[in-house]
Amino acid sequence: MSLPCHISGPASAPPILFLHGGGVSGWMWEPVVDRLSDRFRCLVPDLPGHGRLACERFSFAGAVAALAELIRTAAGGPVHVVGLSLGAQTALHLIASHPHLVGRAVVSGALTRPLPGIGPYRVLLRLTFPLAHREWMIRANARQLGIPREYLAQFRADTLQTTAEGLEAVVAENMAFRLPDALRTAPVPLLALVGGRELGLLTTCARDLARNLPSARAYVVPGAGHTWCLDRPDLFAAVVAAHVADEPVPPELVPLV
Repeated sequence: MSLPCHISGPASAPPILFLHGGGVSGWMWEPVVDRLSDRFRCLVPDLPGHGRLACERFSFAGAVAALAELIRTAAGGPVHVVGLSLGAQTALHLIASHPHLVGRAVVSGALTRPLPGIGPYRVLLRLTFPLAHREWMIRANARQLGIPREYLAQFRADTLQTTAEGLEAVVAENMAFRLPDALRTAPVPLLALVGGRELGLLTTCARDLARNLPSARAYVVPGAGHTWCLDRPDLFAAVVAAHVADEPVPPELVPLV
């Protein structure tokens, strides 16, 4: 599967691959990429089941295989990887399967423990899916996810392209996620982030990453929600640039111990 990918920045600059969250697509990285594309080669694909690939069925295995091919063809070698939510989980699978293709990594809001009740939740999704395309529900979901008003049009477009089967596949993969065993020996320096306003479980998951990966650190971003790359892009871009350069992260971040 070939992934549609927006590429910007100098061809000779260090490449960074940005992986979006579930239910949205590559546009969610626009404000961060705008702040980094003068110094880095930014690769922003749409993952299967999202955006321009809404007709495809998402799986971590399929996404990782397509990403590995994208890295080889578009970057010609290792890239740094940044992922949020579902994109963060995908980044972890990519590191576990192809550590030689990843230089350094930043993941934010990663769920790393499986959640119970996938079966009943899938039934509920099928029953309620007809409401998902109603304007009032689109706006409610955007507010719940922390999508700023200026990105509502992009969020609406992605939502209207989503199928019930596609959404079900994304949710099932997300809820069943477990840390791949290969991560425990992966040498990739990893920065695990969680917003201070996110669920406590995601803070626990960030701490899990710092404890289980040999080259990982975890930080809380005070006051940040799940999609803080959209409403705090200056800080997000500064964090990415610092980690890629192996420099101290901005002082706003609080270490998780």
